[in-house]
Amino acid sequence: MTTPNNQASYLRLIRGSLICASVLLLFDAVNGTFISAGVCPIWFLVSLVKAIKKRPGWGIGVSRIIIPILTLAIVAGNAAMQSKIANANAERIIVACEQFRSATGKYPDRLDELVPKYLTSIPQARYALMFSDFRYRNPDGNHQLMWDERPPFGRRIYDFEQRKWRYHAD
Repeated sequence: MTTPNNQASYLRLIRGSLICASVLLLFDAVNGTFISAGVCPIWFLVSLVKAIKKRPGWGIGVSRIIIPILTLAIVAGNAAMQSKIANANAERIIVACEQFRSATGKYPDRLDELVPKYLTSIPQARYALMFSDFRYRNPDGNHQLMWDERPPFGRRIYDFEQRKWRYHAD
C-alpha cells in the first residue's frame, strides 16, 4: 500500500519530468507550435539512458521514460484536433467567399466583407494565443486564404482562382 509519505517522495523524484512536461504543454498551447516533436524524443532518450545508468528503481525509471511519450502524444493529439478545426473553419470561409463571388461577381477584398451576410463572424483557424488567425490576401489577382498549420514555418494556402490547397514551408 502506498502511503502519503511514499507518494510525496515519488512525486519529488519525478518532479523535473512533470515540470518539463508542463512547460512544453504550456508553450505549445500558447504558441500553437509543435516544438515538442523535437524535444520529446531527445528527452525520452536522455531519460532512458539515465534510467539504465542510475537505476532509480523500476517505478521512477518507467515514469520518467513514459512522461515524454505522454507529453508528445498529448501535443500530437491536440495538433491533429486543431488541424481538423482549422480545415473545417477554412471550408466555411471558402464557401462564404464563393457565395460572395456568386452574388457580386468578385471575391471579397477582405474577410470582413463576409460578415454578417455570409458568416456570423470570421472564425479562428486554431485555438491558441499566437498563430491562430486566418489571413486573406490578393497578390497579383490571386485571392488566397492561409493559416499556420505548423507555426511559424508551415502554412496551408488555399488559392481561390485555382480552387486548390497547397502547403508552403519557409
